[in-house]
Amino acid sequence: MASEMGLSARGAGNVDAVLHRISAAVEERAKKDNPNIDLGTSENWVIRDELVEFCKEAVREGLLAKHLSYPDGFAGDSALLEALAGFFNQYFKPAVPVTSSHIATAPGGAASLDALLYNICEPGDGVLVPAPFWNGFDWLFGVRSGVQPVAVTVPFEDTFTTNLIPCLADVSENSSRPIKGLVLTNPQNPFGQCYPRHVIEECIKFCDERKIHFISDEVYAVSQFSTDSFPNPIPFISALSVDIKALGCDPSRVHVVWSISKDFGSSGFRMGCCVTQANKAMQVGLALAANTQMSSLTAIFTAALLSSPKLPSLLETNASRLAEAYDTVVSFFTKRGIEYIPVSHGPFVFARIAPSAVSWEDESMAIACCKASGVVLSSGKAYHVPESEKGWARLTFAIKRDQLDEALRRLDRRQ
Repeated sequence: MASEMGLSARGAGNVDAVLHRISAAVEERAKKDNPNIDLGTSENWVIRDELVEFCKEAVREGLLAKHLSYPDGFAGDSALLEALAGFFNQYFKPAVPVTSSHIATAPGGAASLDALLYNICEPGDGVLVPAPFWNGFDWLFGVRSGVQPVAVTVPFEDTFTTNLIPCLADVSENSSRPIKGLVLTNPQNPFGQCYPRHVIEECIKFCDERKIHFISDEVYAVSQFSTDSFPNPIPFISALSVDIKALGCDPSRVHVVWSISKDFGSSGFRMGCCVTQANKAMQVGLALAANTQMSSLTAIFTAALLSSPKLPSLLETNASRLAEAYDTVVSFFTKRGIEYIPVSHGPFVFARIAPSAVSWEDESMAIACCKASGVVLSSGKAYHVPESEKGWARLTFAIKRDQLDEALRRLDRRQ
């Protein structure tokens, strides 16, 4: 269809692949009188008021005439790069201290990941992704780089264990396309839990043995919270904290992606970055892919936020409010006997809203029923769950409290 409108074969392929999937969603979001409460989009609203005031102050005090020019650094604004390095050194506990020369910025975490794939892969190559995984990878990998996410199906109970490794090996060895990397989302989406250190290390070894790249997507890194209902979760371990050389592995093939979109509820500002500490050519390639694409206002806000003495307090507030919202949802699930996967990081929870579903159509009908009641959820199938796991959905709880309460009332009526 799109090719008849004068698009290139590449462009037409992208449009035809996604148009039928996004048309309804785009139309619904554009409605000014949309009555639905969106629990399907992964956004954090619980510290929005504080962030708005912080942004206003940062721009009011930090905006200078020079910010109307192009950024002063090849890989991003120099003040932003310094702030990012300090942030990673404080919160990610890197084995090798992060410097500004290790970082390349981009307009969002997705853009950072896209830049990596563009520089790692040829069109048609594959990248392993343990399933379930964020459904946005389905379009993100291919839209510019022409890369295919290769799902590695793992039983839910094995997701955070070394049983993942033979699954990776089997899929890699039997893939019909060249495999160039592994993307591990940690903390995991949609489960909201973290991988143990030994599993991360085994994944890095797996990649090193095959001379492919290990990409750690850590966009929920500091969105941790604690609750009595999940007392001993696995703590977040960044790939940066792993001593790659001590493992006998090549650090030039290990990369970390992060952004402010999730941890700081600021997806509209479009600030992401990639940290690669031992690959100068990759650093240049990443900078070329996103050079001058980020707004100076975004750089001012992010640099001020990450270097602020108020940051620890803001993260504590975020954790407290995430925990409160999560407890509200978990209490709702528990009273109604709804199965869910406990969460320690992030703004969402994965729950089995249709436990009697025996087909994907049953799951789809349950999602449609929720929407008819005024609540939008993300279906489990979209995250590439195993065939045996029908009836799940991802529910975002980090929204305004009155909206969350109303959403649960609507879901209760559906019950």
